[in-house]
Amino acid sequence: MKKEIELFTFDLPEGWEDQTVYHFRGPVINDQDHLLTLVIDRNLQQKDVGEFAGLRTRPILEGLQGVEVLKDEETTVPGCFPSYELVYRWMPADGIKIFRKYIFVLRGNRGYAFDIEFTKQSYKLLGEQVKKLVEVLLPGTYEAKED
Repeated sequence: MKKEIELFTFDLPEGWEDQTVYHFRGPVINDQDHLLTLVIDRNLQQKDVGEFAGLRTRPILEGLQGVEVLKDEETTVPGCFPSYELVYRWMPADGIKIFRKYIFVLRGNRGYAFDIEFTKQSYKLLGEQVKKLVEVLLPGTYEAKED
């Protein structure tokens, strides 16, 4: 399904800043809703994708007890924009396992932060779809840029 995202064009009054957050609702699997969130940092201060990711995830990881980090690495392939992925498992209560994936991308003077929550089963089913969605929204993140 082709989707065009509507954008607004207007001048913000002095002192106001666009902090739009995008939500993309995914399929429901075993009563688990899936919502991919995209936050755009338009005033990027970091030049290193690892630093950009760490500033946004460190407070979360330090604030949650019982977090097991499953993936924490730069994922840039040659010729692509710098990107970073963090995946962790958290068990907030007995019998409840939450998987959360973050994808961070630096592009020009902007930083992009995606996140989505999964179950173990839905991570296996939707993980590649999420990567493809990120690639559609930010071409050159997972596929090498054409020269």
